[in-house]
Amino acid sequence: MADKNDEGGRPTTSTLKSYLPQSLRNSFSRDSRTPVRNKVLAGVVAAGAFVAVGSPFVAATNGDGSESQNRDVAPVAEQSPLSAAVNGTPEAPGSVQLRGGASQNDGSERQNLNKSEKVQQQREKAEAEKVEAEQRKAAQEQAEKKKEFERKAAEQDKSDNNEKQPKDKAAASEKSAKSAKPEKSAAPQKLVQSGFLTSGYHSRGGSHAGIDIGADTGTPIYAPQAGTVISSGPASGFGLWVRVQHDDGRVTVYGHIHSSQVSVGERVEAGQQIATVGSRGQSTGPHLHFEVRTGPGAQEINPIPWLKQLGYALG
Repeated sequence: MADKNDEGGRPTTSTLKSYLPQSLRNSFSRDSRTPVRNKVLAGVVAAGAFVAVGSPFVAATNGDGSESQNRDVAPVAEQSPLSAAVNGTPEAPGSVQLRGGASQNDGSERQNLNKSEKVQQQREKAEAEKVEAEQRKAAQEQAEKKKEFERKAAEQDKSDNNEKQPKDKAAASEKSAKSAKPEKSAAPQKLVQSGFLTSGYHSRGGSHAGIDIGADTGTPIYAPQAGTVISSGPASGFGLWVRVQHDDGRVTVYGHIHSSQVSVGERVEAGQQIATVGSRGQSTGPHLHFEVRTGPGAQEINPIPWLKQLGYALG
């Protein structure tokens, strides 16, 4: 079949062959007996390659006008992949962006961020609750310790008071006894602080009912035994006297005294000062007239053995 010419008068077969690679071009030049349909098929393949690659197959010519043999299609490995053309590379960013995918990714990232923030907030809340619980526990323990300390202090005070009460009672009793007990003279156990016997019992013809102890006026006179004052004041013949009834019923008489240190009804103790030596009444000089009777107005007894029995000296 004769080759047709294009609008410029060039054969169409030669023009198509110029766009084909060397491997396809040979199929047109093997012999004239190749079926036309094979030629048409080769042309379709060439057109499909043109469309897929995106650039025309330009036949390269040498300097003498002959066609170059290096017109084969570039190796597939050297071509850029479709994903690089769409998304771009670090050297050449892609011009095509998938809007739907980008929006979906932004929403996913936002959801992940919100979720991360919620998790962080929950962790912070749990940590704060833990710290608050520890603080409450510490405060409760401190309050319990304080309560226990106060309880022990109260028990200690109660125990101290229980131990102190008997001591206080004993001290109060001792103090009361001391206040009730008159102070004893610092002098030795003597009836008169300083004196001497001038007249004995039943002297002067047996009419003298007691003994006389001479001493200076104002010399202290002591009670030889505890008792109660039954007389303190003026007395006939004695001028001024004191009488004490002792616990055993005996009565001691102190006459011619200068002054009395006690009053009627007063309780006196052994060794307590009750009067001072004087010379009142029917007296020839300062001295103490001392008698011991078995009761008020009763029979007198010898004072000397009785005083010695009690451990008292005459003067």
